[in-house]
Amino acid sequence: MRMIFRKAMVAALPAVLLLVSACASGVTRPSDMASLQPALIGAQQAGEVTIALAPEARSAAASSTTFKQEALLAVVRQALEAKNELTRDKDPSLPIVEITVTSVRTRSTFNAIMFGFMAGDDHINGDVVVRSPSGVVLQRFSVSASYALGGFGGGRNEARMSWLYDTFANHLVEELTGTPSG
Repeated sequence: MRMIFRKAMVAALPAVLLLVSACASGVTRPSDMASLQPALIGAQQAGEVTIALAPEARSAAASSTTFKQEALLAVVRQALEAKNELTRDKDPSLPIVEITVTSVRTRSTFNAIMFGFMAGDDHINGDVVVRSPSGVVLQRFSVSASYALGGFGGGRNEARMSWLYDTFANHLVEELTGTPSG
């Protein structure tokens, strides 16, 4: 009986590890920016947020029916406005947050539902630069959001993209403000 239990535990371990790593995200900073304080704290808001696609991301986004650059920008704007870190109207006298999406991958609905994590992940990776009105870099970091779950619940396009957009935006806001976005 113990041998059967032991074999079952060994067989289940890879599945548990895959589930734990199915959705991942995070922020990384270049070493020259590691000691900087968050760029937007307290009274200082951003005057604008922009989003652009790097060439590799542009070609991947063009072939994707689910990733929408405007939708990601809207979610980021909403997250910053919710923390009162972005003015409602553009203000050139305040810092600007520039997002460059460097990598995008989205699975088809069929692959996400039928094969789940075995079909790879959906992800959005991007570089964020905060510049002063004079163009000086105040902050620079990279954000990544990855989603690999599938099945009928986790494979729907709306669920996957909503999770990716929200996670990307939340990490960006946390890094800019130094506070959890939840």
